[in-house]
Parts: sequence; C-alpha cells; structure tokens
Amino acid sequence: MASITISRGSYISMRIFASFGLIVFCLISLFIVYATWKMPVHAYRLWSMQSRFRSDMRPLHPAESQLLAEVKEFGLFGNSNHCDYFVGEFRASPLSKEEIRERYSGVISSVFIGNRLLETDVYFIDQDVFTHYPWSEWLEKYLPDTRHITDQNTYLIFSEDAGNPPEGDIRCH
Repeated sequence: MASITISRGSYISMRIFASFGLIVFCLISLFIVYATWKMPVHAYRLWSMQSRFRSDMRPLHPAESQLLAEVKEFGLFGNSNHCDYFVGEFRASPLSKEEIRERYSGVISSVFIGNRLLETDVYFIDQDVFTHYPWSEWLEKYLPDTRHITDQNTYLIFSEDAGNPPEGDIRCH
C-alpha cells in the first residue's frame, strides 16, 4: 500500500484555506446575529401589548358582542424609519354604532413600555378606512369570509403604538 505524503506547502495551503473558511463563517454568523437580534425583543413587546389589551378590554366588551378575530401586527405602516405596534379585536354586536362607540369612549389601555397609556379607537368595517392600506389588508387577513354580518355591526376595537425606534430590526425599515 502506498503511503500518502503531504508536502509542507500543501499543509500550509490547507491551513490557510481552513482559516479563511472559519473567518468567512464567523463574519456571516455575526451579520445574521446583528441583523436579527432585536426581532425577539419586538415580538415579545407585541405579545405583551396584546396580552395587556386583552385583559384591559375583557370587562368592557358588551355582553352581546362576539369575538370574530384577534389582530396583532408589527412593522412599518407609514413612511420613515420606525416600528408600529397594533393590537385589537374584530367583534360583532347587535348594538347600534352609537351604543358601541359610547361603550368604548375614553377607554385607555396600558402598554408595555414604562407607564404609558394608549387610547383605544373603534372602526366599523363599512367605514372608508378599510379601503386603504394597511386596514384593507388586515380586513382580508383576519375576516376573509365574513365581510359583514347582516343583522349585527362588525367593528374593530384597537390600540396602536406608533413611532417606536427600530433598534436595528429590518422589519421597521
């Protein structure tokens, strides 16, 4: 059996190639960590905001209302370089629009950053706002088949926290 001998030059070349590969791997790994390390932070903040919204709103919903879908969105929903958080619920109720608006008027929801409070708002799905981005997209995403329940008012009760710093999250650019 013939023995394989590696010359000193080949040995040095293999070490240089392995070292170069290790450096490239480390640089790619560092880039991925740099580009994505804030994503879990923003996901946690959105989850926390939704959790608090649910607990704040639960006692305020009209007993006659029915939850159709929960809304939870995060990203850049305008111009500039910032992160927007949006949580809410699509609901249906036999109450009139005025009664529903009155039920939620002046309601404030706690939020995840410090002691800030967010106001809530109500939009009915037959309003013009649902013909524009991102509202129209959310309506299709969360209520794909149920555009309108004929004998009830379908509405979105929500809170939003806009203009937060992106802190390196690529979804906010």
